[in-house]
Amino acid sequence: MELKPSPIKDITGAFALLNLGDAITTDHISPAGNIAINSPAGRYLKENGIDEVDYNSYGSRRGNDLIMARGTFANVKLVNKLASKPGPWTKHVPT
Repeated sequence: MELKPSPIKDITGAFALLNLGDAITTDHISPAGNIAINSPAGRYLKENGIDEVDYNSYGSRRGNDLIMARGTFANVKLVNKLASKPGPWTKHVPT
């Protein structure tokens, strides 16, 4: 980090993954419970050679953005206004 920060630049070419209602809490988008084997985070851990016994919880892996991003999509009751049904879905934009 520089002593004098660079000017803030516009974000261009970015798209939202989620469009959520007003009743969303951090528990919906940042889970702390156990990582299920068949969840997006569980599959990611398996693909990266982590034994199931070591999956632990989202809370213990809070500093890992790759796990936490996948944790957002582990909530089967999440209502994402970009998706056509409730659950761990989004829409690939722009296609």
